[in-house]
Amino acid sequence: MSGYFGRGEGIGHAGELLQGALRLNGRVEPFLVTLPAPEYRSEAAARSARRWSVNPRWKTKALGAAQAACARWDVRGAMALTIASAIPVGRGCGSSTADCVAAVRAVAAAVGVFANAEEIAEIVHCAEVACDPTMFGREPVVFLPRAGRVLRRLAPRWPALRATVADLGGPAVDTDACSVPRYTADELEEFRELLARLESAFDTGDGRELARVAMRSAHIHQRRRPHSRWLAFRDSAMRQGAWGVAISHSGTVAAVLAAPEAEATEEVGDVHLAGRRR
Repeated sequence: MSGYFGRGEGIGHAGELLQGALRLNGRVEPFLVTLPAPEYRSEAAARSARRWSVNPRWKTKALGAAQAACARWDVRGAMALTIASAIPVGRGCGSSTADCVAAVRAVAAAVGVFANAEEIAEIVHCAEVACDPTMFGREPVVFLPRAGRVLRRLAPRWPALRATVADLGGPAVDTDACSVPRYTADELEEFRELLARLESAFDTGDGRELARVAMRSAHIHQRRRPHSRWLAFRDSAMRQGAWGVAISHSGTVAAVLAAPEAEATEEVGDVHLAGRRR
């Protein structure tokens, strides 16, 4: 393989709107719905080389994803990867998944392969024990992070709302070291109900209900991974008229969810969301 070059990018997220688990096919399967943040981006470049490498060298998951992509597509030879990311690391914004997605897309561009989001999810899952659904961009999906696949798609219209992202601070979180929560039977039942409410919020364009679900999900997970600033942050946001607060369930990033401005934008980043078919 010689002369190949390609670029790709992936986006991060601003925490989870809902995270939990469901009983599926006789087993308890973790699921999540993230709040996409396209302003958080990772970019990758891939070029043919004598041996595999990645720069920075610690981006080993992105390297593994690129190698998995080449193996899947029967591409022989090696590539040198360069990753440039503006996504905070260790804050729960999906930086490693974004790196992997960008790397796979760069390899696909280099060798002339079209890979849809479902295939990219399968490949990225090979490189990560659990991955985020940000390869689907702004599309809201219920995702099984430890299976690398979509459980179901939500209505493709985001309820109009404004999300303002903040970092609650504290040490970086190693998500690989975070064990899967062991939920109670009551919590599993509540997650089923919360997911139904979230689906309804997307169907009807109810941003306030979406925010309520997100805040309830955050509250449940504070029982397991509490953050010292969570209560003060939540209370301050609600006093200022927020609809609710979302939080990274294995990180430090949080998002205040509130009514959109008079002329809501169509961007997800800062983060803004407007009801628009994507």
